[in-house]
Amino acid sequence: MPPGRFLSDAEIERLEGWPEAIERRDVVRYFALDGEDLAFVRGQRGAANQIGIALQLCSLRWLGFIPEDLAGAPEEALAMLGGALDVTPRVIFDYAVRAPTRFEHRLLVRDHAGYRALSHPDLEAVGGCLVDTALAHERPSLLLVRLCEILRDEKVERPSIDRLVRLVGWARERAHERTFAQLAPQLTDQVRGKLDGLLVDRSRPLRPRVAANTADERERQGAGSRAREAHILDRRARR
Repeated sequence: MPPGRFLSDAEIERLEGWPEAIERRDVVRYFALDGEDLAFVRGQRGAANQIGIALQLCSLRWLGFIPEDLAGAPEEALAMLGGALDVTPRVIFDYAVRAPTRFEHRLLVRDHAGYRALSHPDLEAVGGCLVDTALAHERPSLLLVRLCEILRDEKVERPSIDRLVRLVGWARERAHERTFAQLAPQLTDQVRGKLDGLLVDRSRPLRPRVAANTADERERQGAGSRAREAHILDRRARR
């Protein structure tokens, strides 16, 4: 895994796609089309375009982004949309063979849902919030979750996971710099010296402490023991 990257390729692929399962309440909440949604979707020509744009709309609201593999959506979600539009869910396989069509629909969906693409002002605002979070929480996975929450709350379509990982790395670096700037005035030469004294030179092997077993040491231990015994006997004799 490259330095600074905390997700494997498999984890990135999973986060870029559909969840493995969807709860019934989420199907009802995110994939039930209301009157305005139905009017928007039925404005497209053909069953495939209608279910395709509807799936993009609902996935954006549910996940905060639109997975590339629309045909891989949960069966329950496709069935809900198919029932609302009176089309078979299998027509999703006929949707948008042309990439420009999907891109045009994506812009329409984003506008209808009230979302926007990540802009430079968004990056500055989101980055500031993420740095504040990084000051209290070091784990990059937690920061990634928080970042996705911020984007969703602000109705900003989530960009690629790779881009978010880089943003998390940037926020952690800024948090480290801010922490050092706050601590630097307290790090006097005396404090630095004490802290340096606590460091262990791991390049030099530690010398294990073993019990002394030399003849001289045993003799000293024996003499000490005999002296203590003599002292006890002397005190008893004086009583």
